[in-house]
Amino acid sequence: MKTTGFVFAATVLAGCIFASSVHAACTGSNGRGWGRGNGAGSFQMTAADKSCRIGFTNVINDRTKTSVPANKVSVTRAPKNGKVQVTGKGLVYTPAKGFKGSDSFCTKNTTPKAPGVVLSGCITVAVR
Repeated sequence: MKTTGFVFAATVLAGCIFASSVHAACTGSNGRGWGRGNGAGSFQMTAADKSCRIGFTNVINDRTKTSVPANKVSVTRAPKNGKVQVTGKGLVYTPAKGFKGSDSFCTKNTTPKAPGVVLSGCITVAVR
């Protein structure tokens, strides 16, 4: 799907690992389908982890073959068993204390560098 020279796509962030006391290790990907409004991200973390950092989805410029982070994010459906925070580098999901299982939240992402392009979808985080 093309609009004003941009192809809608999400960058796959497989194997994202962030180890610190603030943002614990997690793995996964933002998946595909964000430009069609049905993005499907999937990440995993352990119950011992305090939080999971998730990168922004990207808009791909078809003409220049470059990607631009869709870093203007609104949470359209909050997680039921935790919270999600938008930071300058992406999203941070923090499960409720003692929670184990799957939790999901949905977002709508844009960037001023690609006016009119909207990426939207949901992300599931499995807490083991």
